[in-house]
Amino acid sequence: MKTKVSILSLGAFLLLLSGCGNSEMEKRLANLERRVNQLENGNVSRGVVSTPNTNGSAQGIENNLASNASFDWETTVYNFGTIKQGEVVNYTFKFTNNGTEDLQIQSTSASCGCTVPNHTKEPIPPGGTGEIVVRFDSKGKSGQQSPVITVVANTNPRQVRLSLRGFVETNAIPVP
Repeated sequence: MKTKVSILSLGAFLLLLSGCGNSEMEKRLANLERRVNQLENGNVSRGVVSTPNTNGSAQGIENNLASNASFDWETTVYNFGTIKQGEVVNYTFKFTNNGTEDLQIQSTSASCGCTVPNHTKEPIPPGGTGEIVVRFDSKGKSGQQSPVITVVANTNPRQVRLSLRGFVETNAIPVP
């Protein structure tokens, strides 16, 4: 079963590397994430799923999924409207921990290199607030854009997806 989860995780990672703004790719990624979560949740009840921690040893995820930390987002989608190609958009996603335990963000990642997320590193106590600052660089982009930021934390579910939406206009050069 660990092999299936690893293969699905690798597939999701490869899809993340394939680029921004592709709605078909986003659907596939969402489907893979859902399948991985189903496998993890199905196996946790039998106590057989484990995940590597930072020192490489196996650690059961039962406690991670049973966490009482919880995100309460102001919004999970930001529409930046229409911008000119080459402009940079910065946005801060804000949240409150409405759980009863400290909330710890393990990682944030974006669906392409055009988007860079930075998250609160310290544990967020119950009732405390945190943020994820996202920078989208439209250099080389055109048309509809919809990068996705995946947040992994000690919450249930473990992953949350944040989205930027908008349109990038190309710099048109008049034809003589």
